[in-house]
Amino acid sequence: MIRQSIRSSKSLALSVALGVIAAAGFTGCGASEEAPVDDAVAHERITQAEVSKALETSEFLSLDMSRDTVYALDYSGGAIDYARIKLSTGDGKEILLSEQMAAIEQADYGDYRAPVLTEASDDRFSISSDETAFGKLSESELDQLRTDGFFYSEEPPAPGAKPQSTDPDCIHAYCEVCTDNTTGGRPETWKPGTYTCYLIEHVWC
Repeated sequence: MIRQSIRSSKSLALSVALGVIAAAGFTGCGASEEAPVDDAVAHERITQAEVSKALETSEFLSLDMSRDTVYALDYSGGAIDYARIKLSTGDGKEILLSEQMAAIEQADYGDYRAPVLTEASDDRFSISSDETAFGKLSESELDQLRTDGFFYSEEPPAPGAKPQSTDPDCIHAYCEVCTDNTTGGRPETWKPGTYTCYLIEHVWC
């Protein structure tokens, strides 16, 4: 897998920046590095059907963020009511997913475009309380994530990515970003249970 810095190849084309996370010293990594894999991590798909079922007996669908779980919010079959989803964090907080999504989309990504979680190229985004759980970033990339609060990696688009284009100005990238459960900004301490991480795939043209 070839990863490279979007700053080096596309920074002149990316001029939109929003919000509160400051970017500093972004670099990609070489192809020799492999992302760590945690076989103990569970994966759970969330659609509007799960939300609707939870609303039959409760006001919200609650996602237990203290578990070693990656939740994939899949809206390929229809929009999800994110305002009806709560994240129950390891430090005892309950956070509306819609509010945390807004904080991420309004954050400052420097020369890079802010991720729009509802416009993923594969119609889904993933969340976890562990930045390593997605198995996407290498150790050096994870170190950069912990420094900046986010990491972009540019890769060839997957077959199902949208839009498909050979336009050299199009960018296919993954963005992993982590946010503090209290402040909505970059994690302050990286203490387990105090932050939530998001992974999204984008194609920008």
